Amino acid sequence: MTVVFKRINKDQALLGAAIIVEAYSAAPWHEHWSFERATARMVELSTTPGWMGVGALDGDDLHGFAIGYPHTAATGCMLYIPEIAVMPAHQGKGIGTTLLKLLEQEALASGFSSTWLLSQNEGVAADYYRSASYKQSPNHRIYSKPLK
Repeated sequence: MTVVFKRINKDQALLGAAIIVEAYSAAPWHEHWSFERATARMVELSTTPGWMGVGALDGDDLHGFAIGYPHTAATGCMLYIPEIAVMPAHQGKGIGTTLLKLLEQEALASGFSSTWLLSQNEGVAADYYRSASYKQSPNHRIYSKPLK
């Protein structure tokens, strides 16, 4: 079959749980997701008000996805992209790049002024986003704190 790139619904987004488990266990992430947590993540994203997702579908098989949701700030309404992932067997074929561009087009058509995301500071992922014209913010850092 042919891979089709299009907006996805919640049911299609939930298929992304298997992609999170497989794709994020490999380099550069090396994260060990359970299927239950990955499913919870996809439910969380696909039920956020205003969410939008795009997918690379081959029939009913989801090869990759990108999901965003609104983030309103003083500068306007931006689309925050918390997840973009492609099955390892389909990486390196332009699927992620096509998904990111499609999500950006959908965001622009929906009135968003910009997109933003969080990723690694350096390495393959950082290089990928820089190649897609994303700029690293000189003014912001991520702060976290374990809760006890």
